[in-house]
Amino acid sequence: MNYLKLHPFHLLALFCCATLVALGVAPSQAYAQASDEATAEIIDPDTFIPNLKPTLSLGQRLGDIVIDGELDDTGWMNAAVAQNFSETFPEEQIQPEIGIRAWMTYDDQFLYVAFKIEDDPSSIRRSLVDRDNMWQDDYVGVILDTYGTNAWQYFIASNPLGIQGDTRIITGANEDEGFNIIYDSEGQVTDEGYQVEMRIPFRSLRFPEADVQNWSVNFWVNHPREDRNRYSWAAISRDDPCWSCQFGKTAGLEGVKSERNFEILPSVTGTQAGSLVDGDNPSSGFDNGRIRFEPSLGLKYGITPDVTADLTLNPDFSQIEADAAQIDVNSTFALFFRERRPFFQEGSELFNTNYDVVYTRSINNPSVAGKLTGRFGRTDVAYIGAHDQDSPIILPFEEQSRFVQGGSSFSNIVRLRQAVGERSFVGGLVTDRRFQEGGAGSTMSVDGRLQLSQNYGFEWHLVGSRVEEGVSEELSEDLEDLTFDSGNRTAAFDGEQYNGYATYMSFERQSDRWWFDLDHYSVSPTFRASNGFETQNSINRATGVTGYQFQPGNFFSRIQPVVFAGYEWNFDNLRKDRWVGVNLNLSMKGQTNAGFNWVIDSDEVFAEQEFDNLRSFNAWLFSSFSQTLRMGGWFNYGRRIARNADPIQFGRGFDYGLDVTLRPLSNLSFTGELNHASMDAEDDGEELFSGYIGRLRTNYQINRRLFIRLVTQYNGFSDRLDIDPLVTYRVNPFTAFYVGSTHDFNNFGAPFDGYRQSARQVFFKFQYLVRA
Repeated sequence: MNYLKLHPFHLLALFCCATLVALGVAPSQAYAQASDEATAEIIDPDTFIPNLKPTLSLGQRLGDIVIDGELDDTGWMNAAVAQNFSETFPEEQIQPEIGIRAWMTYDDQFLYVAFKIEDDPSSIRRSLVDRDNMWQDDYVGVILDTYGTNAWQYFIASNPLGIQGDTRIITGANEDEGFNIIYDSEGQVTDEGYQVEMRIPFRSLRFPEADVQNWSVNFWVNHPREDRNRYSWAAISRDDPCWSCQFGKTAGLEGVKSERNFEILPSVTGTQAGSLVDGDNPSSGFDNGRIRFEPSLGLKYGITPDVTADLTLNPDFSQIEADAAQIDVNSTFALFFRERRPFFQEGSELFNTNYDVVYTRSINNPSVAGKLTGRFGRTDVAYIGAHDQDSPIILPFEEQSRFVQGGSSFSNIVRLRQAVGERSFVGGLVTDRRFQEGGAGSTMSVDGRLQLSQNYGFEWHLVGSRVEEGVSEELSEDLEDLTFDSGNRTAAFDGEQYNGYATYMSFERQSDRWWFDLDHYSVSPTFRASNGFETQNSINRATGVTGYQFQPGNFFSRIQPVVFAGYEWNFDNLRKDRWVGVNLNLSMKGQTNAGFNWVIDSDEVFAEQEFDNLRSFNAWLFSSFSQTLRMGGWFNYGRRIARNADPIQFGRGFDYGLDVTLRPLSNLSFTGELNHASMDAEDDGEELFSGYIGRLRTNYQINRRLFIRLVTQYNGFSDRLDIDPLVTYRVNPFTAFYVGSTHDFNNFGAPFDGYRQSARQVFFKFQYLVRA
C-alpha cells in the first residue's frame, strides 16, 4: 500500500473539479427569470400588513387525517389556518415571494400540522438524508412554547421529503441539537411546490396540567436560494433580541394531557478488536481479541408531566463516529471535543455557561448514570449522577494544561435556572467529583442575565472551586517539577487542598445594527473545574468588541465591520498579552459569506520571554450557491510564537483549510475537509513543522431508514490512515441497528512496503425503544 502516500494538493485538485461540476449544474438565467415571473403576481407590498403577535384559534379535527403528504383528508377542513407570512431575513417584515399556508388541529392524542408551499418545484432543495441532517434544504417547522413563558421552545421540522429535524431552544442559550422526540412526518413535491404533514404525539411534549392550554406558537419556513430566506407567521423584528417574545398565541386548545411515559431502551453491543502483536513490526501478525457482548438498559419515566427521570445501566457510550482529528502541533492546551452521546446531549444546553464547569465527556466510561430533569413553568431543574470507571483529569495552568487518567470516580451535577421577566434569568450550578482512590473536586456557581432594556443587557458568572488532591506517585509522574500559584503549590498529586474562583461579567448591546460586547474574565491560580473543561488559570482578561451592520441590498445582504481589542495580565500583575484588530464580515447573494480578521498588533509574554509585534491575517470564503455543491476555504498567515519549538522563538505561520460537500444525487454526498498548518523560523527560515489532516465522509442514504457511511481520514502529522465504514438502520431516533468497523493503517516504511494495518475493530449495536 505504498501508493497511499498522500499530498494536500490531491484534495485541492478534487476541490477544483467539484467547482467545475457545480458550475455545470447551476440554475440557468432563463430558469431564474421564469421563477420571477411565476411569483411576481403574489407580491403586493402596498397592501401587505404583517402579523404582529397573532392568535390561532384551534378546534379538534372533525375527520380523519392520514400522514402521507396529501392535504385532501377531511380532518384538515376545519383546521385553523396560518397565513400572511412575512420575511425575517434578509429583508424584514415584507411579503414573501412564495405562497405559504399552514394548518393546525388536534385530537385527544396528537397535534397535527401541515404546510403548503407554492414555489417552482424545480428549484426546491430537498435531500434524502438521515434525521437531523436536512438543515441545508428547504424545510418547514412549528415552534411551540408550551408554557407560554419565553423560557424555552420546541422546534419540530421537516424537509419536502418528510425528513425530520428537531431541536429545543433555550432563551439566552444555545439550541439543544441532541434533543429528539418521536413524531410522524411525510412530504412531497408537487407541480405547485411542496407540502408537508406532521403528527406530534402529546406524550412527546411537556406542558402544564390545565384544562385550557395557552401556548405561544410560530410557523417557520426556510427557503434557500440566492439568499437563505426565512419566513415567519408571526412578524419578527430583528432589532428585538427576544424573538420568542414576538410569537403568536393559541386559543381553543382544550382537554389534552401530557401522559406520564415509561420508556425502556434495551440494547446489546458486540465488539471484536485486534492489533499487531508487535506494534513496530507489521509482519508480527494480529492479536485478535475475543468477541465481547455487552447488554445495557436505559429507563425513562415521566414522574409527572413536568419531571422526568432517566437511568442507564452498563451503558454503551462508545461513539458511532470517531472525532475528527484536530491540529495541536503549536498548542500547549488540551483540545475540546463536543459531546456526541445522546444520553448527555439531551438537555445539555442547560449546562452551557460562560465557564465550562460541566464537560460531560469527562464522564468517560460510566457503569451507571442517571438524570433527572424538571420544568416548572419558568423554572428548569436538572441533575446528572454517574459512576465513571476511567475518569480524565484536566490540570489547568497559566500557559499550559496537562491531562492525566484519574481512575474511577462518582460525579454529581445539579443545575437550577429561573427565567425572570421576558429575557432575564438567574441560575445556580453545583458539581462534585469524588475519586475512588482518594481526592475530590467541586464547584459552586451562580450565573444570570439581566435585560436592562430591549437592546442592553448584563451577564455574569461567578464560580468557586474546591480541590482535595489524592496522593498518587503514578499520577504525579512528569508533574513533580511543575508548580503554580507563584510557586506555592505543586502539580503533583501530593494531598494538597485549596480553593479557587473564576468570575465573568459582560455588558452588551444587542441590535440588528450597532452592537458591542464588553467582557471581563478573572480565573485564580488555584481554580480547577473537576467536572469541566477549563484549561487555563491565573489569568485576568478584559476585552471589547463593537460592530455595525449595513444592509445595502442588491449583491450584498449584509456588511459588518468590527473593531476589537483586549488586555491580559496574570495574578502577579504582570502583563501577558495585549492586542487590537479589525474584522469584516460580508453576506452576499448565492448564500455566500466572506470576510477577514486582522490582528494588527499583539504583544505577548510567553515562557518569561517578550514577543512583541505579533500579527495575523485570516480570511475566509464559504458558499452554498447550489444544492449540488457547497464549498469554502480559509487561510491564516502571521508572525507567531513557536510555542513547542526548542528554543521557543518567533515563527512565520501559514495555515489553510478547504471544505467541500458534493451532492450529485439527493441521497448521495461527499464531504471533504483539508486542514494544513506549517511554520518556519523567522531568523533562518528553517521549517519548524508542516503537515495536514484530510478527511472524506461519504454518505449514501438508501431510504429514510437505511444508510451507509464511510469516513476516511489521513493525519499527515502522525502519517496514519483511518478507514471507518458504518451501516445504520434507524426506525426512529431511539430504535436503531448499527454495524461497522474501524481500520488503522500506519506507515512503517522500508522494508515493510509503506502502509500496513496496525489495528482494527468490528462492532454492532442494536437498541429498541419500548414505550408503555
